[in-house]
Amino acid sequence: MSEKIAVDLGNVQKTLILPLWGRAFESGKEKPLLVDKTAVAIIDKIDYDFATITQNISPLTQQAWIIRSIFTDEVIRAFLSKYPNGTIVNIGCGLDTTFDRVDNGTLLWYDLDLPDVIRLRSQFIEATRRRKFLSTSFLEVGWLDEINVSQNVLFIAAGVFYYFDESEIKGFLLRLADRFPACEIFFDASSPYGVKVANRSVIRSSGLDEKSYLKWGLENPQVILSWDKRFRLLATRYYFREEGRFLPLNVRLVGLLSDFLKIRVNAEFRGKKGGKG
Repeated sequence: MSEKIAVDLGNVQKTLILPLWGRAFESGKEKPLLVDKTAVAIIDKIDYDFATITQNISPLTQQAWIIRSIFTDEVIRAFLSKYPNGTIVNIGCGLDTTFDRVDNGTLLWYDLDLPDVIRLRSQFIEATRRRKFLSTSFLEVGWLDEINVSQNVLFIAAGVFYYFDESEIKGFLLRLADRFPACEIFFDASSPYGVKVANRSVIRSSGLDEKSYLKWGLENPQVILSWDKRFRLLATRYYFREEGRFLPLNVRLVGLLSDFLKIRVNAEFRGKKGGKG
């Protein structure tokens, strides 16, 4: 039996374990909504006690992670249908395995995260000519010079922006619009109330402490449009309104309440050419 790999990460980075576990758990179901063999393989190699997560994470939360992955896959495939040689930048990649599900053989992919995460990631996933690693914070500026774009670029940020102040997120989106006009970004957000609920029912119940708490809440995606006239909202997707039909009735009912309270929402934005607001 091979020796398992220890997880030595910062407080926020530790949260990458949660969606990874969620995808592996889903893959083991009799009728999974999503099968992620890479997640299963990684979970099997990690030296981590998953008992607290398994016992305390609700079916609603686990399913939300899966639906987020399904939405992300759909957005990427739609993007690649228009730009087969497109560039994808996976911000705060953690141990995400989306590439393995959506690779069309021609895309260029960048996985970006903090150095400790990239070191851990490199023990499970190999960088290649079309799948590159960027060891930095997305709030830094220098990495933008390393992104090669032959057609267009799509940024994805799953479970990332919650941990930052609104001013940091705004500044980042403005930098993207300056550097990559007409780029697209797909991310998930939650209302301020949803952030409080997540900290109480997800982060704390997973055995993590207040240093891993979420910070940013977005009441209405339209707010981001006020930050700059170049921004355009392409779509807003609520987790359980669209994919809830596949879920058990009790999970679906609570999920619809979650959507009503804006606890989970995915938003897709595109920068467009034009003057700043």
